Amino acid sequence: MRYVWRIVNTGLVTIGLWDGYRTTASETLRRTNPDPILCGILLIIIPLFALGTVYYSKYRWDQENKILARPFTLRKPSWSRNPINWWGDPLQSLFISMCYMGAMAIGASLRHPEISSVGFWTFGVYFCFAIGLLVGQLLAYRVFRERITVPDA
Repeated sequence: MRYVWRIVNTGLVTIGLWDGYRTTASETLRRTNPDPILCGILLIIIPLFALGTVYYSKYRWDQENKILARPFTLRKPSWSRNPINWWGDPLQSLFISMCYMGAMAIGASLRHPEISSVGFWTFGVYFCFAIGLLVGQLLAYRVFRERITVPDA
């Protein structure tokens, strides 16, 4: 099954690259209005969201395992696991989301957006989203460092 998830995760990142390139086309940008304020908000909110998903995962684990008293553990991200298990495997979901948004930022930059144009700020939003997810992951690694384990091979 891990080979299937490798293909799925690689496909998601490839789609992200294409989406970033496609969404910065001039005909797509006509009805959008990204700006520096949105970028700033994303840099604040997304790390909090990332940390919140890990805390919520811990809360759910504690509620479901009260009787068994098993300790809460997190697995390091891997390219060969399910990317959409937010509550069961939050570090994996954050990692693949960060890779997807990073690919979108790279795809958007391939259009060479002009500074002060809508395309530039669209690239900025994708970039800030990816950086926010990276910072959120680093915070989660710092806060939950004792609970992180290496995934099964």
